[in-house]
Order: sequence, then C-alpha cells, then structure tokens
Amino acid sequence: MSLMNPEIALINDQNFEIPSSLEEIVNTILLSVGHANNISLSISFVNNSEMIILNEKYYGYAQSTDVLSFEANEIDPETGRLILGDIVICYPHVQNQSSILNNNLFDELKLMVIHGLLHLLGYDHDDEIKKSKMWQLQDKILKMNKIQLNQLPE
Repeated sequence: MSLMNPEIALINDQNFEIPSSLEEIVNTILLSVGHANNISLSISFVNNSEMIILNEKYYGYAQSTDVLSFEANEIDPETGRLILGDIVICYPHVQNQSSILNNNLFDELKLMVIHGLLHLLGYDHDDEIKKSKMWQLQDKILKMNKIQLNQLPE
C-alpha cells in the first residue's frame, strides 16, 4: 500500500480568514494516533445561523456551538480512502469565544480542528475516563503544534 497524503476539503464559502496550517495539523494528529494518512475529510467554516440549523437538525437544540463533527467512516470505492467525515466550525462563535478567553483566533480555530478530528477518530468526552484520554491527547497535539491558549473552552 502506498502512502498517501490526507485529502482535506476546506469549505469556506464566506471567505473567513483561516490559518494556512490546517493540513499540517491534520497530519500531526494522524501521526500522533498512529492512523494512516489514506483518509479524506472536510472542514467547513459556517456562520451562526448555519450552525444553529445543524445543531437543531442533528441534536435537537437550536443554538450555536463552536465545532461539530459528523463521522462517516466509509471507504471510497474509487480511491480506497477512508472517508472520516466532516468537521463544521462556526467561525463567529469561535471568534467571540477566543475574544472572551483571550486566545489568539487562529490558535482557537486550530483547537477546533484538533478537537473535531479527534471526534472523527473515535475519541469522546462523554464520561470522565474518555474525557481524560481525549484531553491528554489534545494537549499533546497542541504542544506539538506550538499552539498556546490562555484558557480552553468548556
């Protein structure tokens, strides 16, 4: 099997200013967890109203949030790539959150990519044991990428 770079579709229809290093971060995460690079995923940047619609449709509550992950975990029959799924980041929510927490906006956006991708890779924080494992790995990836946050969002 040949090594392939991850295929990342960045969807930014509203032309929000986003970090250029998102692909590097995805590679770092995949290396950190020992996952093959033969994957594809999308990272979408949306506004508050789009995030509210997604949250209501899939989770039953009409409010904005910083990041959502939608797992696919299917093999693309044409390429053989594992389609991990979609990460959806609400740019205005993250922008406001980074201001409140006194974090650099780009670093906060990178955290959202890390957090969302860890969910696509099967990590969760729905109990204390899983949360501890996910937060430790997230912290390791933040440090590996020299991402410094003053405070993590709740």
